[in-house]
Amino acid sequence: MPVSLLTYNVKGLPWPVASARPAALDAIASQLKALRASGHQPHIVALQEAFVGDAKAIGAKAGYRYAAFGPTETVDALPASTADKQFMGQGSYLLGEGVGKHADSGLAVFSDYPILAVRRIVYPVCAGYDCLANKGALAALIAVPGMRTPVVLVNTHLNSNVASRAPKDRANYAYFRQIDSLASFVSGLVRSGDPVLLAGDFNVGPTVARRAYFQDHLLAPSLGFGAVQNICSRNGDCALDNRRDVLFSEHRARDWLLFRSSLLDQIAPVRLSAPFGKRSDGTMLSDHVGITVTYAVSTPAGHRQAPVKVAMR
Repeated sequence: MPVSLLTYNVKGLPWPVASARPAALDAIASQLKALRASGHQPHIVALQEAFVGDAKAIGAKAGYRYAAFGPTETVDALPASTADKQFMGQGSYLLGEGVGKHADSGLAVFSDYPILAVRRIVYPVCAGYDCLANKGALAALIAVPGMRTPVVLVNTHLNSNVASRAPKDRANYAYFRQIDSLASFVSGLVRSGDPVLLAGDFNVGPTVARRAYFQDHLLAPSLGFGAVQNICSRNGDCALDNRRDVLFSEHRARDWLLFRSSLLDQIAPVRLSAPFGKRSDGTMLSDHVGITVTYAVSTPAGHRQAPVKVAMR
């Protein structure tokens, strides 16, 4: 059976950083609940900026049985290199660098299917206002019906550029190092043949340097990932629902969906939709579009043995 995954930065920020968020977050939960009532809910949801309680409650309100959350404010970051320590020591207190964490990672995963194991990391570097949150990555091992092995879903939110208010060179240094940490995390988390879904707010944007680093390090042949947006745009094999919002999100190049098949489970994107885009009145429930990909899953000929149980390392 196919499996669908929604990635959505829900802007679950506290007041006064953002206003009128409780009503919008409740509307997101209600819309997911309505999709469930019609049998069209995404099977798995990966949220970013789910900082406040109303954002963390979206999964339960929408009827998801399983949930996992990213690192809290108190979780220690990965060990920093000498260069990273020097970089962080040169930060600006006025931009929130070096003043401590005032929010958790904002990451959440909700699933209709059992979450078997969870791993978390905090990135060793950050820049600007992004340092106020304990940004990192959340990995969940999920038993998806019909798949021969559990799938590893990794949800992340990388350092912003302009919104961080940090100088461009600092914002990009933090961004590059976070991608390095994410790639290392994924590589050490699973075996080369395990199925992996990678989702989140990658904050690539229009910056040439960020696009190149994203391409060279997360889409490197050694990791084996394909980018859903790139594949669907290039070969036209994916159906597009809410086409305008899907293309708008693709143009912004922040909310990405990556995937990797395994020897036992071939994964291929077959549909892209934007259940959370512009509403009829022209407003949006967040400053991001919520994007859902539907993956077709198949077992290659000659690999139809009994399901194999695996665990994250």
